Amino acid sequence: MSTSEFSGLRGRFFAWFLTSPLRRVLEWRMGKPEARLLEHLALEGHEQVLDAGCGSGFHTLLIAERLTTGSVVATDVSTEMLDRLRTLAGARGLTGRIEPRLADNLALDLDDACMDRALSVAVWHHLNDPQKACDELARTLRPGGRVVVVDLEVVASEKAVPGLDGHDKAFGPQDMRRIFTAAGLTSIEVDKVGRWVVGLGHKPPELA
Repeated sequence: MSTSEFSGLRGRFFAWFLTSPLRRVLEWRMGKPEARLLEHLALEGHEQVLDAGCGSGFHTLLIAERLTTGSVVATDVSTEMLDRLRTLAGARGLTGRIEPRLADNLALDLDDACMDRALSVAVWHHLNDPQKACDELARTLRPGGRVVVVDLEVVASEKAVPGLDGHDKAFGPQDMRRIFTAAGLTSIEVDKVGRWVVGLGHKPPELA
């Protein structure tokens, strides 16, 4: 994803939109994967969670509200998105549970095996190399940690969201399963919620 793709005026608009009531209109058309995402994360409250490509924090905030002693490292390439996240976190009293960081999904500035959960939502369709992004998520996980990825199913010659920039390569459940497997994840579950592909993978102890 280009650092300029969601910067400036465009970045500020999408930072607002992604946490606005208008987002619900898009979800009505495409489905709501949040319940499945939270089920796969299986949070108990103490986890260290990575939200890679967090945008303006729709899912970051959702997760932080469910943590007690845990916290979320929320990364994005857009300063506009992270600024909006900081504002929303402050308004909801969640600043202490969220650490926004400017970072590229393909080269996360995080130590190996430092996270209990790693997720990425609606990011892979922007990337030329989703395999590398998945490898990075797996790298950050402690043994037994979970990767949860949600992205749009795209058929051949169709953009993920008509009218918006995004790849036009076909992407479906079989692609997510292949990427998870290549990253060394096990106990993989992949299904669909509306137009969304939702995937869960576990990092086995031998990858530590």
